[in-house]
Amino acid sequence: MTATSFIQQGAKASLVLVFLAFPMSVALANVGLLLTLLFWLLGCVWGSSLRDTRQALANPLAPPALALFAWIAIAALWSPATGPLVGAALGKYSKLLWVPVFIGLLNDPATRRRCWQAFALAMLFTLVVTWLNVWFDFSWTRTHNQGFGEDHTVFKDRIAQGILMSFFTVMALYHAVRAPTRARRALAAGVAGLAAFSVLFLSSGRTGYLALLLAMTVFAAFAVGLHRRRLAIATLALVGVMAITFTTSTQLRSRVSAAWDEAQSSSITAPVTSAGARVEMNRFTLQASLEHPLLGHGTASYPVLAPTHFTDASWCAVVCVHPHNQFTFFLFEQGLIGLALFLWFAVAIARQGWREDRPRRALLMGFLAVLLVSNATHSSFWLSTENHFFILMSVLLMAATPGRDRKHVNP
Repeated sequence: MTATSFIQQGAKASLVLVFLAFPMSVALANVGLLLTLLFWLLGCVWGSSLRDTRQALANPLAPPALALFAWIAIAALWSPATGPLVGAALGKYSKLLWVPVFIGLLNDPATRRRCWQAFALAMLFTLVVTWLNVWFDFSWTRTHNQGFGEDHTVFKDRIAQGILMSFFTVMALYHAVRAPTRARRALAAGVAGLAAFSVLFLSSGRTGYLALLLAMTVFAAFAVGLHRRRLAIATLALVGVMAITFTTSTQLRSRVSAAWDEAQSSSITAPVTSAGARVEMNRFTLQASLEHPLLGHGTASYPVLAPTHFTDASWCAVVCVHPHNQFTFFLFEQGLIGLALFLWFAVAIARQGWREDRPRRALLMGFLAVLLVSNATHSSFWLSTENHFFILMSVLLMAATPGRDRKHVNP
């Protein structure tokens, strides 16, 4: 093996490590990212890194990702935040800058397949431990609640695990649709069922509930196509599943009921609640965005300005870090321009999905449903685990664009 080949394979193997690591450990994922970028830099001198990255700039995902990061950096010029806060914010969004690098490294089907397998292995392990945790306690898991009707988060917080497991469910359904044999189809459908059950019955994350239900609805709609009869059957089946789930899951019913009550009674003079806090944060960010609608208040301005509105310490501890809504977050800090660039990123995925065959279209649209739900209820491109997931998975989904070899590319 030549030095050039070693460097190239090292970069791709490090990226595979990232996909294996981020569902379980952000620290290990960051080590993988560091190795990936180190090998990429070496490849710029003794390999084809620069050529592959330049070619990746033609990918539909690269322009909005680079434009969004550039605007985030420019918006720091009028921010009231200090240098360290701005630097931390740029670090949060820095993976947008590396989107063409990652796409360039995923230019061959084998690497893309290994990344899909690595992510699937991590999620399968998480799923198995989630189920085992119903009966057995593990000292290294996040929760220690045995029995059904309890939260069984393994590595991450309940929101992150619900989001990742929701997409993993859609990914398993995709395999069931594409499976060449009945046995594989049944196996994939079984994994999808266990994953969906874990979100709805073994988790208390309401974002996961909503992400899963919308993603499955979108996936089913695009998987069956526009055929009227099949679409009607799929719709009735989903409605039936949702009704049964809502009836049988006491945890789901209680969490949804609590969210409705909290939202209805939200006030910054009342005790802070999860749904109530989101209502007040959205109210504040939308009202404050009217002061600087086009350019926003500047990068990292939210944690500086939020305490002037949320003066109660108990409230500020929850709501002054980030607004739990990526759309209003961009609107508040980077204005309508930043929000438009973020929507461009999402539209690029949707447009590519529309060009795919029916199963791949369903997969991309299901992922997009998870992305929209998550970012409407959380600052997912700002938070570490969800940032890893959405940017890296967007890259992996979009790397196999027309003009590349499609044989054995997809999950």
